[in-house]
Amino acid sequence: MNKLLSTTRILTLAGLTLTLGLAACDKRPDGQMSDSAAATSPKESADLGAALNDTGITAKVKTRLASDSRTSAAGISVETNNGVVTLTGTTASADAKSAAEELARNVPEVTGVDNRISAPSAVDEMAAKAENTAEKAGVAIDDTWITTKVKSALLADAQTSGTQITVDTKAGVVSLSGTAASASEHQRAVDIAKNIEGVKSVNDSGLKTGKH
Repeated sequence: MNKLLSTTRILTLAGLTLTLGLAACDKRPDGQMSDSAAATSPKESADLGAALNDTGITAKVKTRLASDSRTSAAGISVETNNGVVTLTGTTASADAKSAAEELARNVPEVTGVDNRISAPSAVDEMAAKAENTAEKAGVAIDDTWITTKVKSALLADAQTSGTQITVDTKAGVVSLSGTAASASEHQRAVDIAKNIEGVKSVNDSGLKTGKH
């Protein structure tokens, strides 16, 4: 339940951040048309002169995208018609999509930008990060539980109760170290650890056999 509440809070904050981000991105250079006007503008140059100008604008936008670290690795296509730049393709993040639009808008001859790039939303990205964090937290909790259970089982077993064995768990892998009095105690400790729920494997390379 706590994990669900934490994720919900994160997604709520992400939604607020996205709303504020969209409001900030709505600012465009003076003279540029609105997003809706750019989206419905003709997708062909009006005449030869416009076509030549559009070719130059496309080249400038591509240069900026290629030289900026936020967009250089993205698969973005650029087409210009009558000064209106249409961006298509994909980016790995919403930030990269916004960066591509910003770079295009800052080319002086651009009259508008139709941003059709596919990218995960800020909320999607935040949700993925939250899920990853939750999964890592779950692994840590499970590992602590496994370590406690193995230690308790070793102390409760008559054959291993007096052994000097240290237990550590990472991602379900139990590492045993220290000293077992005999080979049979060594093997018994390994068997006990293997039989604990959640244990994926046991590493006993650090567990030596000999007198205490």
